[in-house]
Amino acid sequence: MPYIGTQPKDVRSFGRAKFDFTATQGQTAFTGADDDSKTLGFTDGQIEVYVNGILMDESDFTTSNGNTVTLGSAANLNDIISIVAMQTDIPNSDYVPASGGTFTGAVTHSGNVTFSGTTSGIDMNGTELVLDADGDTSITADTDDRIDFKIAGSDRGNLHYDGNDYFSLESNDYLTLVQNQTAERGIILGPDYFKPYNAHDNTLDLGIAAARYKDLYLSGGAYLGGTTSANYLDDYEEGSWTPAVSSGNFTAGSPWYIKIGNMVHCGANLYSFSDRTSNNHVRSSLPFQAASGAYGTGSMIGRYITTGTQSTWSPYVSAADTAIYFYRNPSESNYTTLKHSDLRDAAADLHFHITYKSV
Repeated sequence: MPYIGTQPKDVRSFGRAKFDFTATQGQTAFTGADDDSKTLGFTDGQIEVYVNGILMDESDFTTSNGNTVTLGSAANLNDIISIVAMQTDIPNSDYVPASGGTFTGAVTHSGNVTFSGTTSGIDMNGTELVLDADGDTSITADTDDRIDFKIAGSDRGNLHYDGNDYFSLESNDYLTLVQNQTAERGIILGPDYFKPYNAHDNTLDLGIAAARYKDLYLSGGAYLGGTTSANYLDDYEEGSWTPAVSSGNFTAGSPWYIKIGNMVHCGANLYSFSDRTSNNHVRSSLPFQAASGAYGTGSMIGRYITTGTQSTWSPYVSAADTAIYFYRNPSESNYTTLKHSDLRDAAADLHFHITYKSV
């Protein structure tokens, strides 16, 4: 619209809608479709009524329901009743209000959209939000408590809350967390592993000196210093066990063991033997059975034990055995086992420890 001088900042267009009715003899009420099939509608107080082109005074008619005009005097046959409905305060096609207003249809933007100030939020209501130019990267929240991510045309993962205080990042493929894309420092969560990002074999630490992890819980083992079976450690234990004697009874004081992989180190104090007369071997059960082809020995001290010419006794485990025996060397070419009859006093006791390989 051309202007002389400065264009007004607020340009409004005023419109009107005209409805023409051809009257029948004595007709007073006019409503519904007019001669051009347009349905009469108006705002009360904002219409003009003409009879054969003559403007009627507002006292010559009444209105009701925004769709009916009733003449005070009946019309004659073929009178033309024209009703003009005023449409005020209607913006023209170039007008956008400075504030307020509601878009009821699709809105297309050819440039950028900038929000300033405080917004009350944008309700997508589950509609896909396309992010890139070719339309294959998007965000969608059409499932309750879940945001889905599509990249390169395929669903790649989602953020979701499961209702049990877990906020989860889920990937349909591998999940990669990268600290520096150029240096490729990061981690990858695969289907059945958790590993350093790409080529960083044997270069990354888990924790640092000033920020350490506390405990590590494993249901399997750990490869230490290498990746072969020889480097595999699948067990570490510290505990106690109950030594059992083969003849009579005894008391076992503070039996303990440490098991690292299949190597066992154990010890105990045995005393108060009820059998001190039989020729049965003095022996004690093991916390774990010895491995086939493996033997173990250790050291022992004791008192009130008949030793003959040799005073040194040693605990000994045979291959695949389940018990400890105690041996000494009565001569250069022989050895013998400790028997209950060698325990010559009720105060006899022995302290031992031994290392052996278990199954």
